[in-house]
Amino acid sequence: MQTETTDFIPVSSRRVVAALHEISGLTGLPRPSDEIGVIDALCQWIMAASDEEKAVAGLDLPVPPKVIHHVAGRYPIFYDFRNLDIVLTELVRAGAKIEGRFLDFGCSSGRSLAVLKRAFPDRLELFGVDPSGASINWLEQHIDGVTACQSSQSPPLGFADDFLDIVIAKSIWTHFSPPAAKAWFAEIGRCLKPGGHFFFSTHGPHDVASRILRDLPRPKYERYTGHPHWTRDEFLMAIIEGFRADGHFFAAFREIYHQSDLRGAAQPTTADWGLSFLLPGFVETLLPEGLSVVRHEAARTASRHDAYVVRKAA
Repeated sequence: MQTETTDFIPVSSRRVVAALHEISGLTGLPRPSDEIGVIDALCQWIMAASDEEKAVAGLDLPVPPKVIHHVAGRYPIFYDFRNLDIVLTELVRAGAKIEGRFLDFGCSSGRSLAVLKRAFPDRLELFGVDPSGASINWLEQHIDGVTACQSSQSPPLGFADDFLDIVIAKSIWTHFSPPAAKAWFAEIGRCLKPGGHFFFSTHGPHDVASRILRDLPRPKYERYTGHPHWTRDEFLMAIIEGFRADGHFFAAFREIYHQSDLRGAAQPTTADWGLSFLLPGFVETLLPEGLSVVRHEAARTASRHDAYVVRKAA
């Protein structure tokens, strides 16, 4: 079983490192490279750099306070180079050009958007939406050059038809109920330009195997609906039975406070938000006419989530 995603390109990280080499006075920088080791080297440089050096480098954003939703990475820094590079690799391999209007759907406090801004300052017009008002407020206060707004838990988004070139959604369809997933697929399809690309990730069979064999991740299964007192094994067996019967499994959170993503949402509800597991064939049934899967790879982001890239028909 794969325990770490390693077959990807440092699409954004190598561009950030190359840009840093153009700034005089910065020392100890890693060399620009197509090897993924450049990501660790860049993160370690940020950790070791002085506040002044980070400010000059344009990489001085702090980790948000605990009240702001933030998924920590392997390094105690704000920027999510690694998972973004995996996402961008999937897009590039699916034929997308990293340019134009780019939306991070479920952007949280903007970890990916901050990297995109630094890596592609002249190629991307950046947008972010998230249901957490606190996350969006933090993003607006700290990251210039991004158009961000608080979204509802239900469509629509405030974009015109055929507006966006690229949309990404990391670990968002891992939470939607099938009706919500279908509704949001349709809305993303409406907003994409013909020929535009959309990356999203799901829990699939590899994720279930990780929970069985490695006991990772370790959520508190009793926080989900569907059983009065879930145990881990009962929950996992229910997922497998759902795969066999329907191609999917969904269990909503019992309470709002069980999920930090929702605490800052306007009139939050857990009816369509919990843990969702989807087989590829079932994903196909949720897509609206005009969106088709052009790439699917298992165990990509977080080394567990399946990655999909869909394209809007031209």
